[in-house]
Amino acid sequence: MTKQKQKNLGLSAQASTSGPVECLGHKFESDAARREHFRELLREKLKDPTFRRTEGFPVGDDEDILRLSDPPFYTACPNPFLSELTAHYGKAYRAGDAYHRDPFAIDVSVGKTDALYKAHSYHTKVPHLAIVPSILHYTKPGEIVLDGFCGSGMTGVAALWCGAAPEAYRKEVEGEWKREGLPAPQWGARQAVLNDLSPAATMIAAGYTLPFDMDTFTYRAQQILDSVEEELGWMYETNHADGSVKGRISFTVWSEVFSCPECAHEVVFVDEALDKETKHVRDEFPCPSCKAKLTKDNLERSFETLIDAASGEPWKRVRFRPVLITYKVGDREFEKVPDAADEALLARIGRLPTPAALPTVAFPIDEMAHGSRIAPKGFTHAHHFFLPRAAAALSALWSRAAAETDTSTRRMLLWFIEQAVWGLSVMNRYSPSHFSQVNRALNGVYYIASQHSEVSPWYILDGKLSRLTKAFVGSKPPGVRVDQHRQLRGAASGISVR
Repeated sequence: MTKQKQKNLGLSAQASTSGPVECLGHKFESDAARREHFRELLREKLKDPTFRRTEGFPVGDDEDILRLSDPPFYTACPNPFLSELTAHYGKAYRAGDAYHRDPFAIDVSVGKTDALYKAHSYHTKVPHLAIVPSILHYTKPGEIVLDGFCGSGMTGVAALWCGAAPEAYRKEVEGEWKREGLPAPQWGARQAVLNDLSPAATMIAAGYTLPFDMDTFTYRAQQILDSVEEELGWMYETNHADGSVKGRISFTVWSEVFSCPECAHEVVFVDEALDKETKHVRDEFPCPSCKAKLTKDNLERSFETLIDAASGEPWKRVRFRPVLITYKVGDREFEKVPDAADEALLARIGRLPTPAALPTVAFPIDEMAHGSRIAPKGFTHAHHFFLPRAAAALSALWSRAAAETDTSTRRMLLWFIEQAVWGLSVMNRYSPSHFSQVNRALNGVYYIASQHSEVSPWYILDGKLSRLTKAFVGSKPPGVRVDQHRQLRGAASGISVR
């Protein structure tokens, strides 16, 4: 990630509310008034050329930065309120202040199955419950914890969890510490300062740590899913085997098409290389025409030339063909080979213009570590990563979320839908040996496999929405009603980022 794309975030104890709030010693009639006051201060700061020369300052228009920000706690640029926030919530060090902690020598073993941990994926991620003991040991309630390379924000979650942990967890920790001869931990939320150069990281961390109204988010997210289905549901219909009803497509499997080096006959990779019994790709398989022994290494890549709907220019890329559709009729799941009606539907969708919301920027191939993995296959622009149907669905979802007027709700809607980006792209590998086809892209690599699973947005997001609700509500601080819940924030004081 380039240094020009830096985002910063912070946590706030003050959840979105229509009532009076206090922030950095200032009183406001509502949280919206607080946000507008600090947004105007940020707007003025953005006019300062010196501030904009800060290393890591993002490339973007002022209005885009302001729209993404929730100042003073979260700014989509180096946070100009950081000093004020730390001065307000922190305690200045004075010469002679005594601080001593023995090394924390208790083994910490935590799995990665916690619902809150799994609420959003990230390629480098430590469970928050593995961080909590260290924060409890080295800090006191209300003190500030800095994570300069915050990733998905688990340190911020852990800082808040110190005040939001349920009684059972507290007793478990206290019992273990007592057995190790350590004094009982001091429970209570810590503040956190979270920073990362990656905009994806800070977006995820903001979703984990900034306040929002759970009920409003859930309602609006379901509205978006329903409205997109009403608009685009026809794209995910297929005829059932009996011809009497329509099935709802869960995912369509696309196979790369190669040619045999011996006879030049086309080889549909999934049809020939995938072992239907073991559900794994065979190391060696015969050509369907000349029976020559083939491997992935000796197959010759086959290309087709399309018209790029975004540029109108010819676009040469590797050939893909739909080979399998998994769909549901009611609660029952079925499989079928695409028929003429399915192919006609895909052709109709393919003639649609590129959605305006879909980025069409060219990848900096020469500067990318994995540029050589995608450019030779013909994938050189952002929109190339999405087949026409997926492009339409993702654009519709994102546009609706971005149009949300409430800042905190909009942030969480985008946080929710962003999780479908990789899964809807051509990097989503078909993995028949796995229970689900959700987010099967290789972590940290731009890699387009020869087997692609084009999933429907509801296949990805319907279950995700219900799991998010359970994850966040299940971790609410004691005494906070669900209808008042603002994630883990109820026990926190304030937090920032730079």
